Amino acid sequence: MNSRSPARNEVGDFTAAVLAGGRGKRLGMDKTSLEIGGKPILERIITVLESLFPRILVVTQRDNHAAESLAGPGVNVVKDILPGRGPLGGIYTALEYSASEFVFVMACDMPYPNPGLIRLLLSWAPGWEAVVPRRGRYIEPLFAVYRRDVREKIREKLETERLKIHEVLDELRVRYVDEEEMAARDPGFLSFFNINTPEDLEAARRLSGT
Repeated sequence: MNSRSPARNEVGDFTAAVLAGGRGKRLGMDKTSLEIGGKPILERIITVLESLFPRILVVTQRDNHAAESLAGPGVNVVKDILPGRGPLGGIYTALEYSASEFVFVMACDMPYPNPGLIRLLLSWAPGWEAVVPRRGRYIEPLFAVYRRDVREKIREKLETERLKIHEVLDELRVRYVDEEEMAARDPGFLSFFNINTPEDLEAARRLSGT
């Protein structure tokens, strides 16, 4: 356990959740152990989220010492309630463990979350069941906000092994945020840069100058 202090809440009654269950098969290593500039990516993410949220959940599928080492005031590591259900199972777990009405969810392999963009997504949350970035034809459901009370709809999908996030979104009231809206906050859209391959990792390190 570390000694970081919980941040002053800047965005209202929200919780943040980092999904850290992926094994990183194409990378050949657990993504939570990846480092950029000598600092684990997960730690980089938590540092950003601590400036915004009073409560952060790190969702894992199994014991994860890298994640547990970052636990501390305001940061809790929890295990998937329904293991083996992929990212949708991680979202469900985050919603179950949250005491907030809304949860901002992101993946653990996205080293450059932009605080301004996160605030923009959160600003749209009231009145919607999800707020999801959309870039052209593609959506970013793993850098999005979900209302806690949609968790039963998600569980229904999980219990019947329907694990595609877009199938859940098709049944929700979703506020899609387009590129034009996001560009002023994150003009390079680096928030959505994620690491799946060794080449991605090298590109991330070049971006950080390391």
